[in-house]
Amino acid sequence: MQASQNLEIQNQSSNMEAETATEAGLSLIKQLASCNKSGRDRALRVLLKTWLPTQLNLHDDHMKKLWKGLFYCIWHADKVPVQTQLIDRLSSLVLSLHLPLSIHYFSAFLLTMRREWSGIDALRLDKFYLLIRRFMASFFALMRNNLWDLELVKRLMGVLEEVTFFADDKFLGNGVNYHIASVFLEELRPYLPLKAEVLEVVLVSFIRVSAKVPDKVLLGKIRSNMFDALLGAGKRLLEVKKLGEDVGSGDEVMVFGSISLTMGFSSKFYELGSSPECCQGNRKVLFGLHEEFLKLEKELESSGIEISIPDVVYNDDEVVPTLVPLAGEEMEVGNSEPGEVVMVNGSAGKLLKKCKKREKDTGAADTKAEKKKKKKKKNKKENGNLDSDSEKSSTDRENENVVANGESSDNQQATDENAVKLDDNVISNLQMQFEKIAAEAGLDGDVPSACDLPTASDKGPVSKKRKRVKKAVEEDVEGGTNAKSGEKSAKKVKFSMKSNLVWKPQSPLPPQDLRVPPSATPRGSALKKGVPPGPIREMPLPTKKVKMVRVVTAKKARKAIKRIKKLKSRPT
Repeated sequence: MQASQNLEIQNQSSNMEAETATEAGLSLIKQLASCNKSGRDRALRVLLKTWLPTQLNLHDDHMKKLWKGLFYCIWHADKVPVQTQLIDRLSSLVLSLHLPLSIHYFSAFLLTMRREWSGIDALRLDKFYLLIRRFMASFFALMRNNLWDLELVKRLMGVLEEVTFFADDKFLGNGVNYHIASVFLEELRPYLPLKAEVLEVVLVSFIRVSAKVPDKVLLGKIRSNMFDALLGAGKRLLEVKKLGEDVGSGDEVMVFGSISLTMGFSSKFYELGSSPECCQGNRKVLFGLHEEFLKLEKELESSGIEISIPDVVYNDDEVVPTLVPLAGEEMEVGNSEPGEVVMVNGSAGKLLKKCKKREKDTGAADTKAEKKKKKKKKNKKENGNLDSDSEKSSTDRENENVVANGESSDNQQATDENAVKLDDNVISNLQMQFEKIAAEAGLDGDVPSACDLPTASDKGPVSKKRKRVKKAVEEDVEGGTNAKSGEKSAKKVKFSMKSNLVWKPQSPLPPQDLRVPPSATPRGSALKKGVPPGPIREMPLPTKKVKMVRVVTAKKARKAIKRIKKLKSRPT
């Protein structure tokens, strides 16, 4: 007795906890339609991560309330990146939730979209089109994750038919049906090829919809976006096979063409078109598709070409992530010596970097030394034998460049003792050598004189302009090109942000939480480009008043003449 009482108490307490959790979640649903983005994000985080996965037996009314809040959360989402992130987040829940809850979540989404579709304006229509497309992609991904189980595929296709195409509600949501029929084959394409049993359940259901639905627009969408596409792919595949050309197994012509040629659609169209359940207005369309598919199948038989759906094996293999060694683990380095082990994050973590740096530095030093030697030989051949002072100055200049790069001839770090000091004798020898080479090359008119070159002084560093002139002269002398003037290279461009500010608001902006009611003119991102932000009154231009000229008709003139005659005829 006491044990049964304890069980009853535990069950009551668990039920009370579940009820309190449900009430807490329902209280957060109202915040999904808040004008404040931070409030919407907080409610989404709590509802989708912690509350919804725990509600295994959620009531249908509560799921509808949740989806109404999610619908208006998408309604308030502005800018494409925010909308896309939110839509991906909602559609991914179809794959992460428990399977019965996931199917309930998907059916409530379809019902909400049909109920709210008539209230969506043209400016917000694109993001809801994207929402339907992403949910259809998750719809097929859920089948793939369950290895295309035939019972689950039938159950999911039944939910899709009952809630959308064969819905008994009075909602004006036919646009949802049209868009699902338009994107169905496009979203199924990444998961093809499939087994013939699965394809029969998925595609034949649309033949049944075409026979029973009285909506002519939906019938046209199904025909143009699904069966006409399959029929065209089958014709192209047959032509390619007759020419003897090879088609890849993953090509769209091969995938769709093999379905249209091997699934026997002609008999299915004839069967459903002649059934008493078929709408009278739809028979013509179904019989027309029957004749086209029958003609294609007969052409395949007469050609003798064998085409079949490839065998598909569904694997439940998960992608193995690349392993990253942790601290303390050993990893062999390909360039290290045999037996040497480098620690990635351990105490010897810098050894690998040092090895790579040493190889890079030695290679760079060798290439630089070889280039300088070739350059030196080339200058000697062109200009002849130079004086001993000039040779000394060139070697000094080479050593100076090596020291500046932190290298020496023995590929070691340069020190302050090896640095060459520029004396007056060295500078004068350099100036004389520059003038001699410039005179031989015929550059006396363009190159500045040696007196203009910078000299070492005790006052401080040489100006940037003179350094630039000296550098240009050295490059032209060594390369044998024409020297450029120092004035052109000293050009500067000034830029100031203060003078480039464009937009300056004249009045303070409204607060972010301000939302305009639907009856008023929309603002912000709801406007198209070029549309004025509010009603504009156009005042007519002032026009001059034209004086009315009194026109005397002929009838009045005759009456006046008669009066005058009567007055004259009267005796005075």
